[in-house]
Amino acid sequence: MIAPGFQPLDYSQSRNWVCGPHPCRDDLSATILEADGSTRLEPFRPAAHALVDCFYVYPTVSHSPGLLADPAVTADERRAVLQQVERFTSVCRLFAPLYRQVTFTSMQRRVLRKPSRAEAAEAARRAQADVLAAWDYYLAHDNHGRGVVLIGHSQGAGVLIGVIRQRIDGAAAQNLLVSAVLPGAGVMVPQGRETGLTFKAIPPCRSDAQLGCVISFNMVRAERPIPPAAVIRPPGVTQVCTNPAALSGGPGGLKPYLSATGDTIIPDLTAPQPPWSKDELKLRTPFVTMPDLYTAECAGDGAYLAVSLVAKPGDRRTGALTGDWLTDGKPEPTMGLHLIDLNLAAGNLVEVLRRQAEAYVRRLPPAN
Repeated sequence: MIAPGFQPLDYSQSRNWVCGPHPCRDDLSATILEADGSTRLEPFRPAAHALVDCFYVYPTVSHSPGLLADPAVTADERRAVLQQVERFTSVCRLFAPLYRQVTFTSMQRRVLRKPSRAEAAEAARRAQADVLAAWDYYLAHDNHGRGVVLIGHSQGAGVLIGVIRQRIDGAAAQNLLVSAVLPGAGVMVPQGRETGLTFKAIPPCRSDAQLGCVISFNMVRAERPIPPAAVIRPPGVTQVCTNPAALSGGPGGLKPYLSATGDTIIPDLTAPQPPWSKDELKLRTPFVTMPDLYTAECAGDGAYLAVSLVAKPGDRRTGALTGDWLTDGKPEPTMGLHLIDLNLAAGNLVEVLRRQAEAYVRRLPPAN
């Protein structure tokens, strides 16, 4: 229960949306870097008439000084939108509410006083209350019966899981659900089943024609898997892993869109980006993509999506990635490529969401 006197943000005010009433419009052009070292420009255009909406809750990024983020849109939130979901506007209208999240600042070891368990729980409830209010406002004023993709990462995914459980799972609003994309968090099911535990009526997505399903994964380097001793779950419980590059299972080729400069959602934790090519290369676009260079496959009994480099002989691309969560300058063994979870599969997700959106529209009853 939230402490008395707390009021969620007023989402009738445009200042409480990172994107939504005012569209986010950034340069998302990319350089396609081919195996022979050649490059070509890939421009980006948002959809003129998007078929569905995307409702996005960003991960832990705020550098506000306290336990809860200040109610103001800063470069932290805008960076998350740019890196993680703005590319999806080629498929959907984007709604990204500001919310008073538990801050990145409060999670650092250098903080003089760590919050108590009760304080942390209260802060999480307040973050959840903001996003619930944003969802309710969006549904009442902006949705108008349109299909919606829910997207969240890390803390954002955890908050969205709460929204889904309270407002969507098994409720009338589930009919609007195109899919839920929830990387960087754990979605659990009883062993041998597709639903139960986290969600009672929302199964994993096993094809891009499936609707009302969930996509969940945690990216790691294949050569640096999460240690088995760190994967803790009750007996008889399985973690959902859905590979955006191969929803039906097995390996699939990733279609990444990575920051050309190596920027990620949390610059403080990010190592400098090594050169992308063995040749001298000057990138003039904010993003770079490299076809047929990385594959991914679910492993660790669903605990992670293992990313492998598959460069062929003569490939001029280095395949070097920055995106590991660094602690004291070293990769944190349980976090993997958390900082670029969505970047690595951005192209795959755009394709999946486009097919799901088309399937959703086909399912609608004909207009009178």
